[in-house]
Amino acid sequence: MASKNAHHSEVSDQLLTDLGFEEAVEVGLMMKNLDIEEIYLSESLSQYNKILDLLETETTSDLTQVKRAFVLPMHNVSTDRLKAALKEHKIGITNDYEKADFIIPHTNFYDMYQSVETIPQSKLMFKLCNGYYSNEHRQSVIDYHEKTGNNIILEKNSLGNRYQHNLEYVSAPYDSYCFSKMSLALADLVDKGEMAVIETDTILNQSANRVPITEELMEDIKKMVDNYHSSDEEIEMAGKIIPTIDPTGEPYLLYKYAGEFLEHCSYKYNRNKDVMYWMDKHNISYLSRLNAEQAIKHFEEKDILDSRCFRALEVKCRQEIQIHNRELYTFKVQVKPEYRKYMQD
Repeated sequence: MASKNAHHSEVSDQLLTDLGFEEAVEVGLMMKNLDIEEIYLSESLSQYNKILDLLETETTSDLTQVKRAFVLPMHNVSTDRLKAALKEHKIGITNDYEKADFIIPHTNFYDMYQSVETIPQSKLMFKLCNGYYSNEHRQSVIDYHEKTGNNIILEKNSLGNRYQHNLEYVSAPYDSYCFSKMSLALADLVDKGEMAVIETDTILNQSANRVPITEELMEDIKKMVDNYHSSDEEIEMAGKIIPTIDPTGEPYLLYKYAGEFLEHCSYKYNRNKDVMYWMDKHNISYLSRLNAEQAIKHFEEKDILDSRCFRALEVKCRQEIQIHNRELYTFKVQVKPEYRKYMQD
């Protein structure tokens, strides 16, 4: 049985060789409980990209061929939502990756840190830029270093309530690429074809609980959340609906309500992982800052601009036109030739 702890997986010399990690070194990383766990540090960006590519590149979208999922730690979608979507396909979730036949990646299992920051103990892999080692600043660190000979990364958990300038420390490689044992164990399974990778959106997009975006739906949600008298129950109810909304085919409505209420009400859902994931996925913050002309260009670049969307936004564009010297001249506004195709039915 594999541990769900990111640092307790079995990593053999053969596994390291198969993944090309012969030059990687073991270093210590302190946990919140002051235990020190071994991780692998490499100076190779190509190795980092290789493991990242193995863990996040989808290998299949066929949910009928899998039975049990392992969710990579620190997912930005709630386990309850993933469980509900998977249950529709008779798929379960396990904390033991050895019992799973596929993993569900996300964008939060890796990150970048600089100098001395707090590194989450469940982070599968990370880049450390301009970091440090310190092996003598507390007794557990001294004991670990004497026992293993490994350097210990200096970060906030290790630093405790002390100050860096009062410690003895040395520089780590300026670009350090760090890997938990679990990240390497999973990458090895994927590399050998023993573990599949299925993206979060593939799972959520195949859920029968998705509802198409409509003006009526968005107005109802707006009444629930964009109101001084909104109750906690209304906000909670809207928070369950928003992640199920499918804006496919209606980019104009997404743009409209991003500016009208979704962005400035997002603070009400800071602790709702599912709502925040949905807003990030659909670029709500970005859309809310665009004017109508910029929105047209954005949707065109995304290849989702159609006649209905263009005409709705073009009306707003005309409202934003400002023409001076009206006492002397008359003007005629025409859509550019390359956009006239969107004016046809």
